[in-house]
Amino acid sequence: MSDLTPLEHISRIGEFQEIHDFMEDPELDDAMAIMVQLMVNPNLKPETNQKLIVQLQAYAAKFAMLASIYSTIKKAPAGSPNNYKKNIYYTTAESLDKLVQALKYTFKLPY
Repeated sequence: MSDLTPLEHISRIGEFQEIHDFMEDPELDDAMAIMVQLMVNPNLKPETNQKLIVQLQAYAAKFAMLASIYSTIKKAPAGSPNNYKKNIYYTTAESLDKLVQALKYTFKLPY
C-alpha cells in the first residue's frame, strides 16, 4: 500500500501533463493514461491483463523504435528538444516493458 496522500498522487500524475505538452504524441498519452489507471486500480482481472500486456508491449516497441530514430536520423546535440524526446522514448519503452513483465507475473498468482 502506498504511503502517499491523494494530493501527492495527483501532483505526481500532474507531471504527465508536461510530457503531454512537450511530446505531442497521442499514443504516449494513451500509454500514460493506462499507467495512471493501473496506479489507481492495480487489481485487474486476468482477461484485462491479457489485453493490456499486448497493448503496452506494442507501445513499448513503438517507443523503442522512435527512440532509435531520435538517436540516428533525428540526432541532435544534448539539451535539444530531439535529444529530450529520445530520452523520454527510451525511458518510456523500458518502463512499459517492465510494467508488462509485472502484468505477466499476475497470471502466476492464484485468484
